Amino acid sequence: MFCAKALLFITVLLSMPEVSPAQRLPPPPPPPPPPSAAPVQKLSDTSYRLGQLRVDLARRELVAPGTLNDVTLLEFVANTKDGAKAYESAITIDSNAVTFNAALLLIGLDVKRGVAPTFQFDPATPKGDPVDVFVTFTLNGSERTIRAEELLLDNRTGKTVPPGPWVYTGSTFIGTGAERRYLAELDGVLIGLMHGPAAIIENPRNDAVDGYGMVVMNSKLGLPAGTPVSVIIRAIE
Repeated sequence: MFCAKALLFITVLLSMPEVSPAQRLPPPPPPPPPPSAAPVQKLSDTSYRLGQLRVDLARRELVAPGTLNDVTLLEFVANTKDGAKAYESAITIDSNAVTFNAALLLIGLDVKRGVAPTFQFDPATPKGDPVDVFVTFTLNGSERTIRAEELLLDNRTGKTVPPGPWVYTGSTFIGTGAERRYLAELDGVLIGLMHGPAAIIENPRNDAVDGYGMVVMNSKLGLPAGTPVSVIIRAIE
């Protein structure tokens, strides 16, 4: 009886179609859908809220809450909430990239005028609508507003990065069709420093790129990691 059952089992086994190792594995899950922009909430005739972001159309200004990161060496100025580049960015902004970009479009910035770098540390100067970037914080009971450049200390000169406008490139997309993805969201970066294709706002200066590893957080400000800040982006006429 045992031999008959064993023979039957072997016969059934041999008659089964061959299955490749790839066929035995379940198909990979589809990529998660890209995040969408937060809904727009009207606050007044000229001001709106998108998620945690505030937009003032009259001033052509975006105000974004965030916190200072525990970081020294900088490759970016600001990353998205839970962004992967927080370890080399000065500020985490409480927004995803899609919402942040939508807010910049509302203040009149035009991606058609943007030319993003084609790779990280691209020596070519990025182009786009100019903006000023400020950072507001409270220190020792007093509120201060500084230019973003004052957060960035160049160890070669012992001075902060020269003041001047930043540019809106709008970031870039990779892939096609259903696989098309917004690079700013994938990399989790919003404001760049070292000329890369992912950031939505980029640094048009070349001295920072030439001195990678030398631009650090300005400890002279006395701002500890975790300090709440507001990043203000103002379109330049």
